[in-house]
Amino acid sequence: MEEDKKNEGADPFLREPVTKEDDAGSMYVAVIGNDGTVLDATPITPEALTAVQETLRNLQAVSIKAKRAKRVTPFPEVTSQHTTPFPGTDSFLVLTGSFGPNVAKQPTLWSEGQGFDLTTPSGKLRVQGQTIGENTSLQHYVTSQIGPEGLKELAGLLDVYNLLTQGQDQMQNVEVTAKQVLQRIGKGDHADDDDEQAHLLNTLLYLARTLVVGVSSKQMRISPLLVLESVTTDQYGTIQLKYHLGAETFESIYGPKPLLYPLPTPRIIGYHGTKSQHELMLTVFLGNRLALRESYSLYFVTLCTHSGLLTHEKLLPAQKNRMRDAQQIISALAQLERDEFIWCGPHPDLDMVLAVNVCLNASKEPLSQQTIGRIQSLLRSLEGCKNTELNAKRRVALQRLLDVEASNEERSKENPEFCSRLTIFPGAQFLGKQKFLLEKQKEPFSEKS
Repeated sequence: MEEDKKNEGADPFLREPVTKEDDAGSMYVAVIGNDGTVLDATPITPEALTAVQETLRNLQAVSIKAKRAKRVTPFPEVTSQHTTPFPGTDSFLVLTGSFGPNVAKQPTLWSEGQGFDLTTPSGKLRVQGQTIGENTSLQHYVTSQIGPEGLKELAGLLDVYNLLTQGQDQMQNVEVTAKQVLQRIGKGDHADDDDEQAHLLNTLLYLARTLVVGVSSKQMRISPLLVLESVTTDQYGTIQLKYHLGAETFESIYGPKPLLYPLPTPRIIGYHGTKSQHELMLTVFLGNRLALRESYSLYFVTLCTHSGLLTHEKLLPAQKNRMRDAQQIISALAQLERDEFIWCGPHPDLDMVLAVNVCLNASKEPLSQQTIGRIQSLLRSLEGCKNTELNAKRRVALQRLLDVEASNEERSKENPEFCSRLTIFPGAQFLGKQKFLLEKQKEPFSEKS
């Protein structure tokens, strides 16, 4: 009777198990409903009682955690036109470049539990934890987990900060759960997964413990992207994050002279970290370079290496997959053109590859109308060509794009006989959303909210 009173009014699943022993010494585990009705009674042996009680306690803990998680209010869903402001600074490019495969890592030279250096395509980073444990975790993250998927988590952390603070005070912290950030970047039902939350925490720690110490050949010291105040876990397993932006990051986005570019948030969070790594890395790289430029010119080889996608070695003629890799990057450029994030100026070799792919039906997605207009004359000139001829023309164009020796950015004059630079412009969506963000920064806080 005392046990029944103790359980009165409780959730049937969470109530304490009631054990009874009959005259023959048999034992039962019973589940009692809110109205006192016995919902189930299962006989057990005395030897099994301890194991059954432990199982019930574990089920109870899981149920409490699940109920708690349901009460975490998700942020509004990202709309199709949503944009996240990203810093358009050289130092930010050094950091984001570390999420690509073209990063120099030397784990055999790293002392266990100590900080370490990373060389990215455009500069140098110092990764330094505050404890031996942090350094160990950071070493594991950089050697085994870091990749383009981390850019989506970075976008989520910056987007949530922007949503909650609107950049009013650099020292203002945001307090959110790991689940809310993951929901914001489209993880949905997987936002509760332990692996997803652990990866987010590792990315967060990396962003908070990484200094930019060099941009190209210049030595400098730029504060981490964000300042991590705390990570706590309550009794239900809910992970709470508390952080604010570093000084340089805040200044570039919300300062009196902002230097930013519009990240197309829905497109970024929709990309697969591995299958769409080219689109992810090129969006971040080209967006950064176009933040304060009307156009950006570079050789195709430079685009491959400085975006963090390919190493110089993978572009050399001896690499049998280099043309396949180049085609993937060209496809990603075409995707960014379809999104009106960029548009490419006329280029004989790039346009030849695109035109041949159209003739061979090799393009997975249709080209934008602007791109089709640019290559229209080439398409007409290729009419009637056999597949062998088309493949030969594409191969020559790719070889010219991948001419490593002729792709010397330090030369003031290019030699069009070998290869020429691409010229890339900000697209209509880029310019419109950048203008919107810059005007938004000037509004009073009440209007922003």
